[in-house]
Amino acid sequence: MIFSRKEINYRYQINFNGKEKQRLGVAVAVINEKDQILLEQRRDCGWWGVTGGKLDEGETIEECAIREIHEESNIDIDPKDLKLIGVYSNPKEGRILQYHDNRVHLIDIVFYTRISQIMNIKISNESLKLEFFNFKNLPKLIVPPAIKPLKDIQKIFL
Repeated sequence: MIFSRKEINYRYQINFNGKEKQRLGVAVAVINEKDQILLEQRRDCGWWGVTGGKLDEGETIEECAIREIHEESNIDIDPKDLKLIGVYSNPKEGRILQYHDNRVHLIDIVFYTRISQIMNIKISNESLKLEFFNFKNLPKLIVPPAIKPLKDIQKIFL
């Protein structure tokens, strides 16, 4: 299932209505030896994004990054290899996520890490695909909260 632009704009909104809960997430851009970035095609909407997810209670940011990358790709990373890209919270970037039963304001801490070889990459049940892309040839259908982090990551590798 691939959402239309209208469905994506409904899901990823830009205006508060006062009922939002904040959700802290961590994303990790995995960069290979060819300076390509690993993106996931999300099962929930069919659009592409950076691998990552919600911080669990009692978990550090680094623990979340390592767990999420492993869960979503089977890639193991070392916390000392995480490089901070930034913290993203601007609602105008489509960070108000509308579910059928609630709304959340997405706040994401985004890292990148370099890997030299890929072994046993596996997708999770949250993804349709995992694929490496050249920064000059990213997919057109990228979820709104991933656009600004991808532009910032791109500045490093282009």
